[in-house]
Amino acid sequence: MERQDYRVQRPWSAAIAQPNQTPVPLDTNTSVVDVFDRPDLNRQLLILGKPGAGKTTMMLDLAQALAERARIDNTEPIPVLVNLSSWKDPKLPIVDWLVGELKEKYGLRQDLAKQWIQTNQLLPLLDGLDEVAPQNQQACAKAINAWLTGELEQRPCGVLICCRREEFEQVVQQPLNLYGAIYLQPLTPAQIKGYFTQFGLQGLWQTVRTNKALYYLLTNPLFLSMFGLVQTQKTFSLELWQAKTTSRQKVEYLLDTYWEAVMNRELITNPNERNQGILSRTYGTKPLPKQQTIRRSLIFVAKMLNRESSTEFLIEKLQPATLITQHQKWLYQSSFMLVAGLMVWLMAGLMLELTVGLNAELMVWLMVWLMIGLMVGLMIGLMVGLDTIDPVEAISFPSSREVQEIFQRLCRWLILLLMVGLMVGLIFWLILWLMVGLMVGLDRLIGALISMLILGLILGLTFELKNRVKADIQSRIQPNQGIKNSIKNMVIVSAIALLLALSLKLLLEFLLPMAVAPELVPRIVAFSLSPLIWLGFLEGGGRALIQHVALRLVLAANGYAPFRYDLLLNYCTERLLLQRVGGRYRFMHKLLQDYFARMELR
Repeated sequence: MERQDYRVQRPWSAAIAQPNQTPVPLDTNTSVVDVFDRPDLNRQLLILGKPGAGKTTMMLDLAQALAERARIDNTEPIPVLVNLSSWKDPKLPIVDWLVGELKEKYGLRQDLAKQWIQTNQLLPLLDGLDEVAPQNQQACAKAINAWLTGELEQRPCGVLICCRREEFEQVVQQPLNLYGAIYLQPLTPAQIKGYFTQFGLQGLWQTVRTNKALYYLLTNPLFLSMFGLVQTQKTFSLELWQAKTTSRQKVEYLLDTYWEAVMNRELITNPNERNQGILSRTYGTKPLPKQQTIRRSLIFVAKMLNRESSTEFLIEKLQPATLITQHQKWLYQSSFMLVAGLMVWLMAGLMLELTVGLNAELMVWLMVWLMIGLMVGLMIGLMVGLDTIDPVEAISFPSSREVQEIFQRLCRWLILLLMVGLMVGLIFWLILWLMVGLMVGLDRLIGALISMLILGLILGLTFELKNRVKADIQSRIQPNQGIKNSIKNMVIVSAIALLLALSLKLLLEFLLPMAVAPELVPRIVAFSLSPLIWLGFLEGGGRALIQHVALRLVLAANGYAPFRYDLLLNYCTERLLLQRVGGRYRFMHKLLQDYFARMELR
């Protein structure tokens, strides 16, 4: 490490950061914890380095040490790891963004997160300033400075920020209001030699020492670890590497050989498991996915993450916007329309069966509702289009005060609906009477009006509850947990809607014969209550489920993501291509993400 405090501007200091100041090398035995604890740094540090120099690894070392302190002494702050790549709104203060990240990444309530920040119980470790969208990096640096020098209760008790040196110099272009900065220097010859000795590759040191270009490349810790792996798999050819004319081509060749090495590496070392035919921890004895399938999926993920300026991938966060061609988007919308229409038909069929019973009239009504369902699915598909998929991960019902507000709004809604329905019904009845005589009886008009009122009540209640029933993001500990939670909540809400519909059915069957002909009662009940079940399914998580299934069908058809996407991604973690934390995936390094993102998605 090398102290480069001229990279930062100490708060309230009259001295101006000067790039020509002399760096101060630190002893090789100095740890990042030693630096962070220095009194003059006030636990505020910037780590700079080249890609693969070990910035994130050093941050994790510090996090581990700070976490151990917090376990022993509850007055010590808890370190929290957050990646700045998700900061996308230039107007969003860092504290508000941090509260949102703590809620999404760790499942921490927003009020509790704010309280812990204000009482200095959290110490943020912010990685990836260089991974913020380039057009927002300067704004992000200014937001960080405003946070560090802003209101006293919002300032952190300590902070560590990581950034690539090149982006910091050329894009950020301004010092941060921190107390110190260190730069991670290249590895020394003794460190490289020690690495080879540790893994029994002593003979390689002579080759590396005599090849200046290869030695320079391996002063980077990431490339050194990759080189060690490709040597054990014998996929690296020094002659082919030397034939590359530029540094970028040489790095690309190393990444190519790394891909071959990790894909050819034997995953199961236990002889008993091998004898049982177990090929990997993820797939067991099942056939492994083909390399082309894995490569195509990784290219798709990498391009999507780079387009969103992100480094973390969640299966439930797949969105229709990731579709590339118009044909793919049309297939997605068509799939959504079809599934939504069939669900309307099934819900209507269920209600008709409960009201009309199984007879010839039911079959006719089912055909009518099939057409209605497909039309409704078409309208919903056109309205939804490529809207964001928003899983209903958790539901919390409104308070008593909110229920009172909903009731007052519904009363106004029903009065308005009654007046409009009465006027429309009378006008329609009058037109029919003037044109063709009295074709519609008064009881049928009353039945239609009652059906509209009940339907209006259900729609009003649904939309009022939708605005107040909150969908909270939970901490993801399993792949695709958001969609799984949506399915669970969909079942719960649909069951409640079904029970409510059955209760209303009994009530309506008792009251409606007083106002309309008995033979109209089943139709009014079916027409009025079918939307209740359907809307309960849709708003309880069914919409997100249909959208996700339709999207996954299109992605699978194009070879971007198989149906068991979680198995493929978990298998990539075994192959040292991805890392998984809970339900989140990320590439082993941003360089690997960029490597796949540069490939063509064929």
